[in-house]
Parts: sequence; C-alpha cells; structure tokens
Amino acid sequence: MSKITLDVRGLSCPEPLIAFTDAVKRADLAEVELLFDCAAARDNIARAAASMRWQVASITEAPDHTVMTLVKHS
Repeated sequence: MSKITLDVRGLSCPEPLIAFTDAVKRADLAEVELLFDCAAARDNIARAAASMRWQVASITEAPDHTVMTLVKHS
C-alpha cells in the first residue's frame, strides 16, 4: 500500500470529494493527503471517507487552504 497527495485547491465541491473517491477506488492506498480550499469539502470528505472505511488522521488549517490526511482502516 502507498500514499498519495491530491492537490485539489481551486476546485469546488463535489470535485475534491470525487478526486478522493476516485483515487482510493483505483489504487491500493494506505494514506491520502488532500490539499483543498473549498470549505464544504472538509465535512463531505470526512463523511464519505468514514463510509468507505477511511479515517481522518489529521486536519491542518493554513491561511489559504486545508490539509487533510486520511488513513485506511485495516
């Protein structure tokens, strides 16, 4: 399993969510780091991740974007 970073800054919902779900469906990933600037994406991604057996490991707020790290449940 591997880790990827998805930079979806500048995209509005639901595009950040779609990028996350597409990535985890296509690859054998253990960790995904998302960089986004759409406020609605934070809750939408967290809810979708939980339903797909992923967990939010950390959320870091920068002045102009958010970094969310998600890990796959074993």
